[in-house]
Amino acid sequence: MSITLNLSPEIVAGLRSQAQARGLPLDAYLQELLSHSAAAPRGGETLRLQQFDAELDALAEGSEGFPYLPPQAVTRESFYRDHN
Repeated sequence: MSITLNLSPEIVAGLRSQAQARGLPLDAYLQELLSHSAAAPRGGETLRLQQFDAELDALAEGSEGFPYLPPQAVTRESFYRDHN
């Protein structure tokens, strides 16, 4: 199948640069991008949010014993007391 796209010169330049960085001709790079996008599972946004939530939970795991810091402890002023 053949598809024609009307892209701005800036977009084309960016795509060429990305293709070159991967060592691919532009058409092969675009085919790879489109194949990857078409193969992505439906509801990908929800999956990413669920994955993000899971990552945050894993990051917070074991933090229950950390001491409580009041909001004043993490202000800009508290970090830069001796200079601006």
